[in-house]
Formats: sequence, C-alpha cells, structure tokens
Amino acid sequence: MINKKNLLFLIKFSLQVGIIVLFIGTFIKLFLTLPSNLFLKIVFSIIYLWFTIGININLILPLIKVIDTKTH
Repeated sequence: MINKKNLLFLIKFSLQVGIIVLFIGTFIKLFLTLPSNLFLKIVFSIIYLWFTIGININLILPLIKVIDTKTH
C-alpha cells in the first residue's frame, strides 16, 4: 500500500511531468502552424517562453511548495 508521503510525491511528480509535456507540446503545435517568417517565429518563441516561465513561477511553483510542506 502507498503511504501518504509517497502518494503526495507521486502527485507532485505527475504535476511536474504533465506541465512540461503540456507546455512543450503546445509550443511545438503552435510553432509549426506559424508562417515561415523567421522573425515571427523568434518573437513568438520569446513571448511564449516569457509567459510560460511567468505562469510556472507564479502559479505552479506555489502549488508544488504546498505539496512539499504537506509531505514533511
């Protein structure tokens, strides 16, 4: 049987992997649908990375920290 600490670790790990897959998959899908303009692709990549990092720092990391505090 899985104890509470291992279950919370599994949830935390699943969230991290899911978020990475979601953001990378969405980036690739959107990037491939852009026109063949190099400048547009560079600007899109910078903006997408900026917002992705912002979302992770402001929303996802506090959630993971709450899960970490419950495991200790």
